[in-house]
Amino acid sequence: MLASLQGIDDILLFGLWCISAFLILVSVIVSIWLSFRRIYRNRRDKNVSARQTEFESILQSLLGTPLLACDITLADYIRHDRTAITTALLKFFKIVRGEDAAKLRQIVKELQLEPIVIEATRYGNRGKRMRAQHVLSFLESSSSLKTIANELYSDDKYIRLSVARCLARRRVMSLISEVSEAIAFAFPNEDKLLTDVLHRFGPKAIPRFERMVSQSKDPTVIAGILETLILLKPEDSTIDFAYFSNHRDERVRAAIVQLSTICKGEKHQDLLLHGLSDASRRVKIRSLKIAAKSKRSDCFTQIYRLMEDPFMWVRYWAMRAAMTKGHSGNALLRTLARQDGHVGILADDVLQET
Repeated sequence: MLASLQGIDDILLFGLWCISAFLILVSVIVSIWLSFRRIYRNRRDKNVSARQTEFESILQSLLGTPLLACDITLADYIRHDRTAITTALLKFFKIVRGEDAAKLRQIVKELQLEPIVIEATRYGNRGKRMRAQHVLSFLESSSSLKTIANELYSDDKYIRLSVARCLARRRVMSLISEVSEAIAFAFPNEDKLLTDVLHRFGPKAIPRFERMVSQSKDPTVIAGILETLILLKPEDSTIDFAYFSNHRDERVRAAIVQLSTICKGEKHQDLLLHGLSDASRRVKIRSLKIAAKSKRSDCFTQIYRLMEDPFMWVRYWAMRAAMTKGHSGNALLRTLARQDGHVGILADDVLQET
């Protein structure tokens, strides 16, 4: 019996030794593989950097000449390096302006670099593909535009965002609706992100934005467009302000309040008082910030009531708005600061801040 148990222990010990030896062997192999991979990548990156530097020198020389030479050539080892070409071109397109930008586009055409950049949008990691798309956004050809637009509904939402920004840079007005839908689908709650893309289309897109607000059912799209219009500051608007002031989404209601204070047309009402009475703390806070900035005397009654709001930040911004009333506002806050409880403490804090 003891002999059999001893035999089992020996077998288990041998098995554990084999497993340990195997794991050590695997770790050694993995370490060697990682070392070789790092050496390879460092050498590759060094070569890419050298080719990029050489290509940048060529571009700099060409941009410095009065006229483009007819016999422009590029070495094959540079032409076959998509990363070096796209990185260098992007660097230059971000710097040059006016005639130099036009000349750089002509250089791209003469050297037949556009097909290389288009090919770079299909290979490599996300960063390399986005850089290639960025380069294409500075070109003016239909093929570059088609390549960018084809990725608007990419499975990678960050590629989709990059494409949207490229289309905005190209001011492709016909695709504004598609850009809005693609970004809203990829980032369903990020209306600020959509605004960052849409405002790049510029003031000429305002009529399209106003039509889209009336036609869209997506609250993220509506809120994003309204925020865009706030940045673009139209003097008048065809939007139904009263309708959107009662929208189910608080982001839309908050944005329409601010937009109503920007547009000066006679077809809509100022919704600031309406926003101060909104049930959403988000809308109330934004309305209070607008009231504080514009120093609206007709809002003081509503501001005073919001000093007793259950939500602390609403009370805080109500007190900040009251401070814009000058001496009377300061006197009111000093009176509140002498009270016991959360209102008095907050009023004292606001007085100390200002």
